[in-house]
Amino acid sequence: MMQNNDTKLADRLNYSQVESVIHNFYIKLMAHPQLGRFFEGLDNFQEHEQRITEFWWMSMGGKLKNPPQIDMIGKHFPLGIQASDLETWLVLFGETLGEELPDAESREWMHKALTIAARLKQVVIEHQAPGLQIGEPQ
Repeated sequence: MMQNNDTKLADRLNYSQVESVIHNFYIKLMAHPQLGRFFEGLDNFQEHEQRITEFWWMSMGGKLKNPPQIDMIGKHFPLGIQASDLETWLVLFGETLGEELPDAESREWMHKALTIAARLKQVVIEHQAPGLQIGEPQ
């Protein structure tokens, strides 16, 4: 059952749960033969993991004293990500959510991830202009 739209995901999860999901997800990503290569050049992995945790927390309606500026499109565009990479990412993320969270929260967070993945696919993989909306006629 979906939660009331007035209830933010951040009201039902705490920051440490988000940290745990992201940490365990990145353990899977780093070890994955297809996706691990994307993280080999990161200078400070702990900082990256913290920024991603903060990104997700804010996307759930959570508040931070000093929210980071995150250029998701700009960071992912030069990586050469393919549709199969994004699909594998989604599978691993969904698995991690299912292992870490109650079903309702897992599904809601996954819905957010699917929305973001669709945007990344549109701009980063299909090279559509950032101003276009998915399904908008060209």
